[in-house]
Amino acid sequence: MKKSVVYIILVVSVLFSIFFGFQKSGFHEDEYYTYFSSNRSQGLYQPDREWQDKQTIYDEFSVKPGEGFNYGLVKLVQSWDVHPPIYYFIFHTVCSMVPSVFTKWTGLITNLIAFVISFLALFALMKRLRLPYHVMLLALAFWGLNPQTVSCNLLIRMYAWLTAAVFICAYLHVRFIQEYDKNKDNLKNFCIRLVLPIAVVSYIGVLIQYFYIFFFGCIGFALAVWMFFRKKDIKNTVAYVVGCGLSMVLAVLTYPAMLHHLFGGYRGTGATGSMFDVENTFMRLSFFSGLLNDFVFGGGLVVLVLMLIAGALYIVFVRKEHFSVSAEIAILTAGTLGDFFLTTKTALLVGSASNRYEMPVYGLIILLVIWALYYVAEKIGKERVGASIVTAVIFAFLIKGHVYGNNVLFLYKEDVAKIDYAQQNKDSTAVVMFNPATPHNVWRLTDELLQYDRVYYMNEENLENVTDPDVVNADKIILYVADDDYKNDAICNLVESCKNLDVIKEVDSEDMWTTCEVSGITEHLIDVPRE
Repeated sequence: MKKSVVYIILVVSVLFSIFFGFQKSGFHEDEYYTYFSSNRSQGLYQPDREWQDKQTIYDEFSVKPGEGFNYGLVKLVQSWDVHPPIYYFIFHTVCSMVPSVFTKWTGLITNLIAFVISFLALFALMKRLRLPYHVMLLALAFWGLNPQTVSCNLLIRMYAWLTAAVFICAYLHVRFIQEYDKNKDNLKNFCIRLVLPIAVVSYIGVLIQYFYIFFFGCIGFALAVWMFFRKKDIKNTVAYVVGCGLSMVLAVLTYPAMLHHLFGGYRGTGATGSMFDVENTFMRLSFFSGLLNDFVFGGGLVVLVLMLIAGALYIVFVRKEHFSVSAEIAILTAGTLGDFFLTTKTALLVGSASNRYEMPVYGLIILLVIWALYYVAEKIGKERVGASIVTAVIFAFLIKGHVYGNNVLFLYKEDVAKIDYAQQNKDSTAVVMFNPATPHNVWRLTDELLQYDRVYYMNEENLENVTDPDVVNADKIILYVADDDYKNDAICNLVESCKNLDVIKEVDSEDMWTTCEVSGITEHLIDVPRE
């Protein structure tokens, strides 16, 4: 019966994410990259003064018949960028099962598989920690329904799978501590039963996302310190460190691009510079702590912390009792907080979207906060009353985050109007003027461009007259123009080349792109004079 409730929470959580999945109306540019880098055929490109039909885009974002399960190409494409390949292997596998299909659901299903693994790993971890049943239920429900867990499931990137790897790594380290005594005297058993599972998961984890190194390094360091100083066990400490080190060496040997990505790629170089910049520490900690407070705890983290402090002071100064924390909790806390700190130092600062970098440890933070609240309530001797209060407060913050905060990210509901506009004008001539320095930013327009049968591409910095008859004779042009120093000159050049058009009206403006309607009507915002 007890397990049945856990599985009910799991099913409800999955359905909750699916509910928001139906509301997902657009894609982040990195999500487009997920599709392209996993399924590409010839490679997307932006021609100058040429037409491109929408099937060309479909062919690069979906698996063409006969090109499925091509893991060698997937690995090669990732080596050109800054990412490890395993997540893309998984995503490519799902897409290969539905060739010629470009849909958000391939990405969401891939994430939901990882979510189920993560949920079961978190449940197993809490059982290992011997948490009370009601504490486990509250932690699982709060994490499973949390806006940032839903957001993680909606973001078609590798973070849901990184979460699964982190949770399993945490579970294996707690298991390591609990089974240490019965395996410490037999080096073979110690290595096979305790070290090998951690090494295998860590090999996979680091090849899912390099941020895995932070959690693995922090919890591993804490475990090694525990063995070396508390257990005075030099031999097994060395065996553990060597085993973990070999898993990283094997990752490099099977994916040599990893070294360049970490130490020579643009992301690796930038992350290293930020890591050792002491001056940015407070700003970054404040930024990511604010995200944790606002998006995970509905703005109520300060309340929970104050509850913990008040309870702790009561226990120490009124009841005259001391706290005792198990090695498992201490090492799990070290790994979680260490990962949170190192990620704050290196992750990109991109507003609320920066939550994605910390999502893999949000579940562990939730576990530790809820455990600490119940631990304090138990020490005070008001466990039942404390449980009721904590449960009410936690769910109040959860509801606040969903209802009032609208804290689920990556829905892109604002894209609906832009897609509808493109659909309404699908029979018009569509022209894209791209910045030649950043042609890949055309991906941001994919949902809109797919509404047209074909699109005419122009390099903004090429100011030669347009001669294509389907463009110059058009009665109306829907123009997507990128930010560039030559933007206005390029627009004037287009209008001057089109004999039927003399007016340009701005329809929409977003980051890096402006959408305009070029026509011969008299109502307009901008009148482009002819020579």
